[in-house]
Amino acid sequence: MSLPSGITSGMAFLPQWMQETKDPNSWNKLLCEWVSASGWRTAGIVWPTETQPTLTQVVQANGVETLPALQAELPDVVRALRSGSGTVIWQLPNSSGRLYTQFQPSGRPAGIIWAERTSAEPWTEADRNYLILSVRMIERSSALATKIGPIVDAERLLQRLSDASVIAGRMAHDFGNILTGIIGFADLSVPLVGGVPTAAKYISEISKIGQRGVQFTQQLHQLHGSGQARPQPSSVATVFAKEESRLRSQNPNGVHIFSTIPPQLNPVGIDAGPLGIVIGHVLENAMDASPPSGRVIVSARSIELSVAEAKTFLGQVSPGPFIEVQIQDFGPGIKPDVRAKLFVDPFFTTKVRHRGLGLAIVYRTLVAHGGGIRIESATPPVTGTLARILLPYPISRPTVVQ
Repeated sequence: MSLPSGITSGMAFLPQWMQETKDPNSWNKLLCEWVSASGWRTAGIVWPTETQPTLTQVVQANGVETLPALQAELPDVVRALRSGSGTVIWQLPNSSGRLYTQFQPSGRPAGIIWAERTSAEPWTEADRNYLILSVRMIERSSALATKIGPIVDAERLLQRLSDASVIAGRMAHDFGNILTGIIGFADLSVPLVGGVPTAAKYISEISKIGQRGVQFTQQLHQLHGSGQARPQPSSVATVFAKEESRLRSQNPNGVHIFSTIPPQLNPVGIDAGPLGIVIGHVLENAMDASPPSGRVIVSARSIELSVAEAKTFLGQVSPGPFIEVQIQDFGPGIKPDVRAKLFVDPFFTTKVRHRGLGLAIVYRTLVAHGGGIRIESATPPVTGTLARILLPYPISRPTVVQ
């Protein structure tokens, strides 16, 4: 049996979504051509924010329009899709109805794509499969990445970090030896020039610079070892208390840290060492982003992750029970162009004298242990950034207790 002409021409068009482009106009252009080739009257995309859909693009062959209002049926459609349905048909008078499916860019909250026909001809199984296939290609398209910023390809990112970790390990060893000599001889030289204050001051500065180099080599060591799983159980409350104490002593801006981590929280399946590295890096980022005398709120809870929620986290996250640690700052928030680079470029940073390794280490550590992370903007009117860290239970997972 032959396919309807709309599906045939639509299938022939699909490879165009895979063309590389940096043109910001390519997204709307391809959408219009896709709708035309598919033989539809119109289509639409409901774009997600961190919490709920708030924006709809309506596409016709002759243009794209942005609407502030959402379809009234959308909450029911979302519930049906999240329950496991691949597609949903919403019946409309004198029409074939709207055909919906989920839209899931990697590492982003899920959205919805729908289509309407020009006729009342019923949607077929072939139509459903064609829409799902189209959306899978659109999710990975260069045009989408140009519109919303780089999309994280988990496999490619892990390979990049793995390659970087090998180089980092070699560099850390060699630089460590060099810095040991620099710091050692600088410290030995200070007493010898005690009568020349300026010389002593300069030599002390050399030693301080060497110490900053040591901190960087420590991060290189962390990146090198972050891919090794150490699933021995540990306590989130205990590890957090240690990291909070360490960072509080290094806190020049007087940032206040408030914690509501229950002491009786179930243990997690990550050894205290790598868990401290994960919490320490994210907590330090939150403190750096906070204004002087600002605050950072840290909480933790047991959650049951759904299939849809699991897709919104970066890492190796499967549906099921986790311990979620949330670290919230109240700074200016992350600009969209900066946020788009956080995990795509493992060495990206906006901080002076930093090398951007912190989140790369966090990501690789969580992946090695079956955890994940999601960084999102605070819910308005609050400003700031919320980091959500998913930590696995030990291999024998207990029942989630809310």
